[in-house]
Order: sequence, then C-alpha cells, then structure tokens
Amino acid sequence: MSERFQYSIVIPSYQSSPTIAACLKAVFQQNFDAPFEVIVVDSSGDETAAIIRRQFPQVRLISLPQQTFPGPARNLGVQQAQGEIIVFLDADCIPNPDWLARMIAAHQAGRAIVGGAVLNGAPDSRVAWAGYISEFREYLPQGQARPVAHIPTCNISYRAEIFRRYGGFPDEYYPQEDLIFNWMLGKQGQTIFFDPAIQVRHLHRTRFPAFMAHQRRIGQVTALVLRHTDLPGSQLARRKYLALGALPLIAGLKFIRTLKVFLRWRASSVWQQPAAWLLTAIGLSAWAFGFGSGLKFPPLPADQVQAAVPLRLATK
Repeated sequence: MSERFQYSIVIPSYQSSPTIAACLKAVFQQNFDAPFEVIVVDSSGDETAAIIRRQFPQVRLISLPQQTFPGPARNLGVQQAQGEIIVFLDADCIPNPDWLARMIAAHQAGRAIVGGAVLNGAPDSRVAWAGYISEFREYLPQGQARPVAHIPTCNISYRAEIFRRYGGFPDEYYPQEDLIFNWMLGKQGQTIFFDPAIQVRHLHRTRFPAFMAHQRRIGQVTALVLRHTDLPGSQLARRKYLALGALPLIAGLKFIRTLKVFLRWRASSVWQQPAAWLLTAIGLSAWAFGFGSGLKFPPLPADQVQAAVPLRLATK
C-alpha cells in the first residue's frame, strides 16, 4: 500500500533549470520529522524535468506540454495532492531549514492559511535588489506575527479544506492570481497569518531587460486587478482618464512608500545599494507604462465585484 502524506508541497515550474536543484535540495533538507510529498508541476522546455528525474526521483513530477502560468499549475498540483496541508513554494526560492516546521506548527495552532517573509536570494546583483525592492516591501522579515490581507504564493500554505470549499487560483491575472485568490478568501471571512520567521530566499531576475518586462507586466495586471476588485486604489483605477493623469504621482508615491519601508527595516539596504534604488526608479517607469495599458480592460460592475468567487476545481 502506498504511503499517505498529511503534508504536500506544490511547486510550479517554468524554465527553472538554473534554480530547481537548489530549491529541491533545500526542501529535502528540512528539519522536519514527519513525511511529506513534493509535487512539481513543470511546463519547461529546458532541462528542468531531466534534473528532477535524475537528482530527485522522489518528487511527483507533472510534466505539461506547453507553458502554463503558476495559478493553473498550482491548481493541478492541488488536485493531485494527498495532504491536508498544502504548502506552496516557487522553483526560484530557497526555504530556510526550519521553514516547513514553522509553517506546520502554525497550522497545528489552528491557523487555516499561513505564510512568511521573503528575502533577497541574490544579494550580489543590483538588478535582483531592484526586483526585491519593487515586489516584496510588504513581506520583509520584520515585526510580530500578525494577520494580513495577502502573502504571495512563493511562501504560503493552506488547509486543503480551503480549496475544497472555495476552489483554486484564477488563471487570467498572472502574476497576481494569488492576490485575487487571497482577496476572494478575505471576502469569505478567511484570515491569513503572517509569521516573519517563516522565510524563503527568492532568486530574483538578474538581467535588466527581464526585470523591466516583469515590472511592466506587474503594472498591467495591477490595473486589471484593481478594476476587478475593491482593493485599495480600485476607485481611482475605475476612472481611466483620471488614473492616467495621476500615474506620475502614483509612481512617485509608490517609490517614496517603498523607500520609507526599507529605511525602517534596514537603512543600510538603502545607503549601500544606490544603484539598485536607481534601477527601482527606472523599473517604476515600466510599471507605470504597464499600469496605463492595463486601464484598457473594462472594470467589473460593482455587483460582480462583491459576488466574485474563486475558480472551481475539478473533484479529485
């Protein structure tokens, strides 16, 4: 009889050959005694699948024939998972040795959704610093454990009951399908618990063109998300021409708020990385351009915003 697992780690993967071995090595070196399964849903065209088969035969590998966004890939992993706790990690993240133990301990204390902090896993790269600064100011390893509205799926876990009750990640909002999902869970009264001691190191993009393209994509999807939800900023995003006129101010405020967060956390991360902050400011121009292009999408009517529900998953 095959072993049943109480805990499942789901990792979506695309073109992950440079990072997947380090990611999985850290997963299998966790200071955690209970058995767990690891499911990688891979849609790469590189050597990712071969690396997994050769070095990590214990992984349940789901290979897809074409590129698949992380949301649908995670949904496939959830449908195959045995565990009552579903833990999500990205293929470009390295978890701390106590990552899984801390995550599970929080669930055992009664939490339904648990996540933690994200650190910069490529500190020698100015571009990686810019990516980290731009995307993770709200998930720094600081402060007390607390409830939050959102944690990205590179470091979060859910009781499987969440997916049985509410469905899975929508597929049209990459890279913010997790933000939409968690927003919808909040509408259902669910609480996300953030513990800054639960940590992963994110291996950010180190090439400037890739960084700029990703910032533009984030800006575009941010506009779409705001026009489809009632998240902060949605009222402005629903007024297309007013939002376009305010874009320079929005980008400037975003930069100032980010700067203040990092100064409070670790001032040296600002003074020692002037080039990274310059790149962050340049990246904001790509973000603003993307945001402006995202305003072309029509906003959802108010009644649909309030009634929105997650994507229903097929029964296992």
